[in-house]
Amino acid sequence: MRAMTDTIAVWDRIAAFWDDHIREGNDFQEKLIMPTTDRLLGDVAGQRIIDACCGNGNYARRLAARGAKVTAFDGSGVFIDHARARTGTGTDAEIKYHVIDATDEAALMTLGGGNDDGKEQSPFDAIVCSMAMMDLVTIDPLLRAARRLLCLGGRLVFSVPHPAFNSPRSRSVAEMVSENGRLRQRFAIATDSYLAPYEDLSQGIVNQPEPHPMFHRPIGVLLKSCFDAGFIVDAFEEPAFPEGTSSKSVFSWAKRPDLPPAVVVRLR
Repeated sequence: MRAMTDTIAVWDRIAAFWDDHIREGNDFQEKLIMPTTDRLLGDVAGQRIIDACCGNGNYARRLAARGAKVTAFDGSGVFIDHARARTGTGTDAEIKYHVIDATDEAALMTLGGGNDDGKEQSPFDAIVCSMAMMDLVTIDPLLRAARRLLCLGGRLVFSVPHPAFNSPRSRSVAEMVSENGRLRQRFAIATDSYLAPYEDLSQGIVNQPEPHPMFHRPIGVLLKSCFDAGFIVDAFEEPAFPEGTSSKSVFSWAKRPDLPPAVVVRLR
């Protein structure tokens, strides 16, 4: 298996490109991921929240604007540099940024001021991991640390590309079909690989400088890691673009309103 340090090195090299294109959120984040995550988190005012694998910090800033006290980290120091550069001095001052490898459980535990035996920790009300677990060579250390860092009743909300429809090996299909003598365009997703976990290269943004490693996990494998860490699932959503959302590209998810490109899960 690829070392996480190799994956982080790729993100260091493409972080500036992603920051320039994502900024405070693209359509995918602003219309699907962020609203669903906001809803599953609920009221965050005055709460201590970790934004895990925060990238350029756009969701951390969103949480801070809603009144949360945010601790954000990413394995890419370059991404954290961009996050700090985009963070202001007002409400954003509640954000504390760190460079931490999300697969290093001992390092994760330092976020709560505790040690790696779990006897001493400072609990958080919630943890968010937005569209990032698929970039981790293993998710078990993050989930185990999250369970220990959360207060009683605390929640972890994460999102990933939908493993059934939006994987490195799925293909966008556009075709002209005849139904009862009338022609219409049909937009679909084709895949021949789901159940077996695998590593592949992916481009989250078209024409990014180089592809990044992505780790496909079917829903059963993904949730088993959550259960093994001691979590239960109490919310599971599959957001999709509404019918009628305009897009010129035949490869856009807006052309496929009945196929969700992501899942958003709440654990407790």
